Amino acid sequence: MKKVVVGVSRALSPHPVGNAFEEQLFFTYDGMGRQTNAAIRATHAACASAPAGASTGAQAFCGLECVTLLLQGGLRVRDSAGHDHTLAAGDVLWNGAGRGLLREERPSPGAPLEQVSLWINLPAQYKLTEPHCQLIRSASIPALSLPGETGSLRLIAGEWQGQLGPAETVQSLQLWDLTLKAGQKTDLPLQNGWYAVLLTLTGTLRISHWLHPVGPLQTAMLDAFGDEAGLHAEGDEDVRAILVSAQPLNEAISGQDGLVMNTPEQLAHMQQALAQGAFGALPALD
Repeated sequence: MKKVVVGVSRALSPHPVGNAFEEQLFFTYDGMGRQTNAAIRATHAACASAPAGASTGAQAFCGLECVTLLLQGGLRVRDSAGHDHTLAAGDVLWNGAGRGLLREERPSPGAPLEQVSLWINLPAQYKLTEPHCQLIRSASIPALSLPGETGSLRLIAGEWQGQLGPAETVQSLQLWDLTLKAGQKTDLPLQNGWYAVLLTLTGTLRISHWLHPVGPLQTAMLDAFGDEAGLHAEGDEDVRAILVSAQPLNEAISGQDGLVMNTPEQLAHMQQALAQGAFGALPALD
């Protein structure tokens, strides 16, 4: 049974993040993310050429995981928990904020950059865990063929045809980087009972019985019921899309920016902890 498309939305207008890049919001926990919880936020960011020293500035997070998919360019990501990694195109960084940290991103100067960022909500029992970080190099991500050689799938997290992705996740989820060749069709098996979100980056996509095409930088939300999605890359351009689908996390959300807890009282406590310096400080640059 094919999943029904609940709705399609266009990413918001770009806004600057520090002087590092411009970011467009696909969805967040103030809207669609409450229904797709544990996947609560997604953005697309790009810049033609970052200046030397470009930075997002220190950003505060707690109660969630930040997942960075670097599509193009280079990116240094460091945090107040002591993690410091430089990503190349195709790499993925899975950064758990847990009880709280400060995080900064610095694009490599003089080169184009493109990335997709996701926030994965942590269950209540894990919100105050120690920060953690997993760097997944592109070479360790399985690149698998879709049925009939209609395209390919980079298996970042979850399972595809008996193979598991390298990401170690707190909860069950699927994160796939999909390419569907121009003019091709495929039926993509998905987990019944889980909502799914398709973030279209390039090309024009037709999904199951939805009457309208889904174009670049649009989000399609698929209902929890059903075990597959019919995809068709319409036109002369390949479709590239990110699919994220997670086991539903039926917990309340109380958040402000990157601080995501379950109750207003918990949120107020974390805001106070941040103000008192409990999230630490970014180390001085080398």
